[in-house]
Amino acid sequence: MKKKYFACAMGLVLALSLAACGEEEVVVEDTNEEVTQEVQTQEVQTQETTEAPTETVAEAGTEAEGGPLLQVAVMEIPDLSGTEWNFAGGMIDGVEMEEEDLNATLETYGGTLQLVFGEDGAVTMVQGGGNAEGTYEYSDDNTAIKMTLDFGGTEVTYAGFLSEVGDTVTLIAMSDMNGYDGLYFVQ
Repeated sequence: MKKKYFACAMGLVLALSLAACGEEEVVVEDTNEEVTQEVQTQEVQTQETTEAPTETVAEAGTEAEGGPLLQVAVMEIPDLSGTEWNFAGGMIDGVEMEEEDLNATLETYGGTLQLVFGEDGAVTMVQGGGNAEGTYEYSDDNTAIKMTLDFGGTEVTYAGFLSEVGDTVTLIAMSDMNGYDGLYFVQ
């Protein structure tokens, strides 16, 4: 049940954060500096499946308080080169997406929404209506990534981290660090 809610919320977040790809002009806040600073300052221990509870993003010092996404345990990020991650849902304003929201979001983007990590720090957000190209880099402790994508001349930066939801490793991408909004991707 948590997986469904988790997946649905991420889709709605994606729909809102990718509005810059539509035909209407959308003003995107310049969050690059904030996200860059947050990604660089995250000091979260690696999550081992056999260890005691892992630190959450909030406990690691990124923010003393924040939304539910700052409360999840994070894992060390392995080499992402050559991997594809499919949209699985999201969270909007602290509420997990419903399955119907997930389906509507996918339909909006031509039935496809993926993150594809290439060699040498290249990342592509694949959408049914076109792709957004960009770059990614790891935090010093390999518990977060910073992705910068170009949506038709507008750069959008996401902070990403891995967390285990049930038995599924999930990549959570946030365009800000409030912890209430994020997109979920799974392999």
